[in-house]
Amino acid sequence: MKYNNKILFLIFTIFVLITATIGCNVNLDDIGIKTRKGGVTSSGEIEILKSKLSAYESREYLENQEIKALRDELDRIKNQNIPVNGNIAVVRIFGILDQEDVLPITAKLRKLAEDREIGGVVLWIDSPGGGVSAVTEIYDEIQRLSIRKPVIAYVGGIAASGGYYLAVACDKIIVKPEATLGSIGVMFIHEDLTEYFKLYGIKIEIIKTGEDKDLGASWRPLSKKDRANIEKMINEDFDKFVYVVSRGRHISTEEVLRYSDGNVWSGTQTVSYKLADRVGTLDTAIEELKVSAGLKNPKISFFQIADDGSVSNMSYESMRYQYEPSIYIQKK
Repeated sequence: MKYNNKILFLIFTIFVLITATIGCNVNLDDIGIKTRKGGVTSSGEIEILKSKLSAYESREYLENQEIKALRDELDRIKNQNIPVNGNIAVVRIFGILDQEDVLPITAKLRKLAEDREIGGVVLWIDSPGGGVSAVTEIYDEIQRLSIRKPVIAYVGGIAASGGYYLAVACDKIIVKPEATLGSIGVMFIHEDLTEYFKLYGIKIEIIKTGEDKDLGASWRPLSKKDRANIEKMINEDFDKFVYVVSRGRHISTEEVLRYSDGNVWSGTQTVSYKLADRVGTLDTAIEELKVSAGLKNPKISFFQIADDGSVSNMSYESMRYQYEPSIYIQKK
């Protein structure tokens, strides 16, 4: 009996050694050992299974990371109170700006500021400027709007003098390469028509309550005192201009003064001078606003709220300002 047990143990040992030598691909049924189908019977299949499991684990990890990123983004938007599906308003301001433009522009900008469906505004500026009081009124309204939602300025044509004054109230300025910007300065135009009146025998009699009541009138030349008074006024306006450019562009007043000689530059130049942010198109400005406001798929609405610039709607003073400035005083 013991002899038979030794023989069986020897046969079993030999079987184990053979199996270890030739691998697990032996058909166990051939040597009388029953197996169940569907089991893993080779090291190659084990490696394939391991690679599949690794791929699934990697995919699950990436999906979890993506979900986490989305949740973080939603939390950020929620904390900053930024509308995900807000709309964009493109507002075009163009032409010479005078007191008649203040009310329609102010009313529209204030309405957009209070519109909860508007997530941001692209201010499309195409203006050579205008009266100091009109420009500063509109500037204040743009500032008020920018506190409540992002505002990006776009200049495709001209933003000179008062037009550039409005642009620096915005968060960023996007310009086309061929756009014209600058003209940082203030001027006062005086037309001395005394020789014209003499030529045609026109006599003008003035009854006034004070010596300077008709300061700057075309029927008399400027005196030294007149010039001193006018220079004092425009210098105050000029200092304010330099200040708003410095604050809006985040550069020193000394650097602004380097470019405050009344000159204008191309869009590309203004970017190099730090007077604008990027060269691009209207679409660039819209994309910039989408990023600033966190807007994903906004609806874009267009508004035009200034006059059409036709000659019939321009005053004589506006035409002179735009085309034929004769005498001007400008601080450099």
